[in-house]
Amino acid sequence: MSKGKLYRVSMRFSSPLHIGEKEKIYNITQTFAHSDTLMSGIINAYSLLYGNSSTNELLDGFLRKSPPFEVSSTMPYVQGEFFVPKPVGLNLHHYKDKGKIEVENDKELKKIKFIRENDLLYDFTDNFPGKYKVAGSFLLPKDMLYKLVENKKTISLGKVKERARVSIDRLSSSSNIYYFSQFEFENNAGLWFYLRINDQSLEEKIRAAIRLLGDEGLGGDRTCGLGSFEAEFEESSMPEENDRAKYYMSLSLVNPQSEDEIKRALYYEILTRSGYIYSKAGLGIKRKAVRVFSEGTVFSGKVCGRVVDVTPQKFSQHRVYCFALAFLLPLPEGVMMIGS
Repeated sequence: MSKGKLYRVSMRFSSPLHIGEKEKIYNITQTFAHSDTLMSGIINAYSLLYGNSSTNELLDGFLRKSPPFEVSSTMPYVQGEFFVPKPVGLNLHHYKDKGKIEVENDKELKKIKFIRENDLLYDFTDNFPGKYKVAGSFLLPKDMLYKLVENKKTISLGKVKERARVSIDRLSSSSNIYYFSQFEFENNAGLWFYLRINDQSLEEKIRAAIRLLGDEGLGGDRTCGLGSFEAEFEESSMPEENDRAKYYMSLSLVNPQSEDEIKRALYYEILTRSGYIYSKAGLGIKRKAVRVFSEGTVFSGKVCGRVVDVTPQKFSQHRVYCFALAFLLPLPEGVMMIGS
């Protein structure tokens, strides 16, 4: 894991967000952007600001396995509380049986997708203090539940809205109505991600690119004003690394660079990343697909991941990459995993 300067970047959205889940399917939207989508947006914003030559120099650092900066995937925050994905393979039944998690039935445990960052980093061991309850897809300390949910049964990040749109056939001029989904965040909720800057000489340029990305928009339908946000940078830190760390969880997508890294994946989910090129040199061109480990994947040791060349055969303007570098979080000693 790198020792660069670490920031927590909060994204306060001023317009709805559309993150495509399937190609050509517009009535479904994801709430979160994966690390490859986020990195692609930052690199393109960097290119708009500083030109192709500077961008190629930036990319060269990634290809030489010396990334000038790293990002995690986006994650939710609500009322100043920051959440991370639940580790795949976390033994929630163990904590329930110990009386630490209060649920009415086991089905509630299956709904949990996010845990408070501080709880996972410092308290989620066999002796963690207090009791926890489930609020929708979030696991919260019991004494904090009513503060965040405001007398509701779950935490509200926002809601999905559908808007009717019309497409016109160019040949027949016939119209066709379709529905476009977008996610609107609550005023006190949004997304955040980790940013680690390894090359301090580029810090101001990288932060400027992220601010420009906020103006340009993240995700789909940016020309209609979707995905705009204001970025807030706050210096952060992680627990000190030590040789006793038994597990590492990825907060980003990971494409292993060797068979040894594949073998280190203990608890995981696999995603297929595909889609269309996001570039000022070519839009509407499909890139190659690549398989990756999802966020929340737990490894038995440190892994690096890699940048994958996904340039389609007939696209020659520039190379196209999928950023699948590991952004690791050391899990605390004593965290209980299934089978451990």
